[in-house]
Amino acid sequence: MFENVNNLLFLIVVLSIAIIFLLSFKFSRKTINEFTNSSLWSKMLTVDFLKIFLKNIFFIIALFFIVVALARPKWGVKQVEAKSLSSDIVIAIDVSRSMLAQDLKPDRLTRAKIVFKDLTEKLKGQRIGLIAFAGQAYWQCPLTSDIKAFEMFLSLLDTDTVPFYGTNISAPIDLACESLKKVPSNAKALVIITDGESFDGDLKSSLAFAKENQTRIFCVGIGTEKGEPIPTYENGQFKEYLKDEKGKTVVTKLDSSTLEQIALSTGGRYYNMNQDQSLNSLINILNKLDKIEGTANIFNNLEDRYYYFLIISLIFLLLYLFMPTSKRQKNKKLED
Repeated sequence: MFENVNNLLFLIVVLSIAIIFLLSFKFSRKTINEFTNSSLWSKMLTVDFLKIFLKNIFFIIALFFIVVALARPKWGVKQVEAKSLSSDIVIAIDVSRSMLAQDLKPDRLTRAKIVFKDLTEKLKGQRIGLIAFAGQAYWQCPLTSDIKAFEMFLSLLDTDTVPFYGTNISAPIDLACESLKKVPSNAKALVIITDGESFDGDLKSSLAFAKENQTRIFCVGIGTEKGEPIPTYENGQFKEYLKDEKGKTVVTKLDSSTLEQIALSTGGRYYNMNQDQSLNSLINILNKLDKIEGTANIFNNLEDRYYYFLIISLIFLLLYLFMPTSKRQKNKKLED
């Protein structure tokens, strides 16, 4: 296998040099033979044509092996251990039915997915995990440095991802904090995207757990305080707005105070997506988190073998440089 296969194209140049040399050598021999007979010119010339021929062949062979070396031949497997430095960030997205409200177009959930796809592409050196929550919370993507994998799971989120209705903000807090328990305090963070209406779970207990594990929570509120009815769909078509048990249309409103309380109590910050759509401040904070050494990954790599070909080329270059081209002069004893 060659790492730089394109460099093998230089073999065409080497082949051209070889052809030109052979043709010129043949032409020179022919010209000399036409000028005088072989026995005469062999006595007149002090150079050995055979040695010249071999010397140039050695040069061409040296060029051949240099080109092969430049192509970086590889064979034989060796194991390489790669360790990475990263911080751990868990993003929890509300997928309850209230996220279908359209006070942010096209709807809250779609807007959240678009914004956080852009956000993750601006993060540098982090492992990112994805939690979806409604009445319960579930991991959708474990902590990973593969941004493309994270984005794929993010794109698949919808209001059917979690089969439990309701909004339980304490559930993703417990799930994320348990996973981040052994990570140092300034190398981890939890980001929650929700409208803030929490009806289930023990939020007070979950916040105590987060503070105990020194996990900062950053909340991103999505929606408006004025509120919006929740559309329901049948076969992909709008059916009606969601109604409560009394037949009254349910209006979902952004609960900024609850989200701000969650963030401030854990040392994090609250953001309103209506006002901070770029979330540049949040990106800067997350990028400044400490980096810790992650689990080592073992890779099987082919081993470089180009140096064998360089050694062979060096041998032929030395033969080319130091091989004499003159004939041996025979010393004859003078007879008295």
